[in-house]
Amino acid sequence: MEERNGCGTGCLVMVVGMLVPLAAMVAMILGLATFAGVRTETRAALRQGTMGSFVAGELKCQGRGPCRWWGSYRSDDGRTIRASVWINGYFMSDLTEGSRVPALDTGHGVVVHRPGYFDAIGPLMFLGFTLIVLFWPGYLLWRLLWKRRRPKPA
Repeated sequence: MEERNGCGTGCLVMVVGMLVPLAAMVAMILGLATFAGVRTETRAALRQGTMGSFVAGELKCQGRGPCRWWGSYRSDDGRTIRASVWINGYFMSDLTEGSRVPALDTGHGVVVHRPGYFDAIGPLMFLGFTLIVLFWPGYLLWRLLWKRRRPKPA
């Protein structure tokens, strides 16, 4: 195999070999985030948690990112009151400032959910990133070692 930028096959194998532990560490962190997201979303979909109400306070948009309704949450039994949370499951146009809607606290901390709502896109994106990071060094190694150039026909 020909050298690229002064780095032969052995050098490239070593570089890819150093990427494997780094990729495994990043994949583990992404995997934990994926698991936590799926757990929270599944609890919301199954209506497991503390029911209460959310009062919309302010619609905040982050650049090109999503817009979220921030407000306060109060559980039905009055034991849990949170002053600064955002709600997942309602669109921007579903609420107005001061709207009171049912909400479910699944134990996330700053997020409450629309009862029965499940956000599949977020956990699936995290799962996709995890798999890409996990298998990327192996793919590079495969391309480097086993994908041979075919001789050009004469």
